[in-house]
Amino acid sequence: MFWLGLLLVACGVFLLVYGGKLFRFALAVALFVLGFSLASWLLAGQTLTLRLIISLVTGGVLAIAGFALVRAALHIAGALLGAVLALIILSVLPATLPDIVGLVVIIAAAALVGFFGNRLGDWVIILATTLVGAYAVLWGLTRMFPTVAGVTTDYNSAYVPLSAPAIAIFLTMFAIGVLAQLEIRRVRGRYVD
Repeated sequence: MFWLGLLLVACGVFLLVYGGKLFRFALAVALFVLGFSLASWLLAGQTLTLRLIISLVTGGVLAIAGFALVRAALHIAGALLGAVLALIILSVLPATLPDIVGLVVIIAAAALVGFFGNRLGDWVIILATTLVGAYAVLWGLTRMFPTVAGVTTDYNSAYVPLSAPAIAIFLTMFAIGVLAQLEIRRVRGRYVD
């Protein structure tokens, strides 16, 4: 599924660079990536066609909802931040939890951080879009070039792979995204009257 990996990498790069500036669109893209990856992970036992269709529909529905609910942007950004942080923490745990327990932990983290999202201010937007962007780039690369990310070709988990190349890619993309968004914010603030 090279085209799917390419789509995820493109979504990730968009989130890394324009996450704070074009937040309404970034919110839709981030929710698409998260919905797509979680649905694909939970339906791993289904046929590829069925998993792809349901994942695309789930991602699309979340993207439309995110685009429409921009008034609650800080809460939704907090929820995204909480969900991706939960995915990262679940990836690092030494024991593998059942999928349903992992999903409950992800939802609980999204709800908790989403509730306090408005208290984090603009930083929640930068952190959420760069974390989801780095996650999308890594997830796309595992689809296009699994050996580069240190996983097998049948890797189909929403968790971040615990290989040195995958962690290096994730952290590099995250750092690039934070620096890019801070620089865009700094330059944009300079020309405001």
